[in-house]
Amino acid sequence: MRNGHTLWELVAAAAIMGSMASIVIPSLTRLRDHAAIRATAAALRATMATARDAALTRAAPAMLILNTDRTSALILIDADTILNQPLDPSPERRSRMIASRDTVRYGPTGRAFGASNTTVIVQLGSAAETVTVSRLGRVRGSGQE
Repeated sequence: MRNGHTLWELVAAAAIMGSMASIVIPSLTRLRDHAAIRATAAALRATMATARDAALTRAAPAMLILNTDRTSALILIDADTILNQPLDPSPERRSRMIASRDTVRYGPTGRAFGASNTTVIVQLGSAAETVTVSRLGRVRGSGQE
């Protein structure tokens, strides 16, 4: 009766563990990217809603400025800074924002100014989500694979 394992048994077990890890690790990375993108898009939608609510509450034009380099948003009413918020929950893995316009202006009635919708795409790895502000000021989001 033997008490240990042979070298060949240990090598076979290590090979099986390595092949299982090579299958699981990319899936976990994709899952983490999707979660980070959903969180960033949710923060962006909440910030856009805050800008619209601030315009309605103060009955004054509000401006949401998107900083696509730093993945952050700034809300201004007149010369007052209402909110300056980073949108990316994971600064070590910085997501990328692509915006059709870097500024969204809301009127005192909560409607967005401009001739077209503003579209912001948030990307990290293969994960992406689109956030759109209509001319009426409504915010919509949709996930993409």
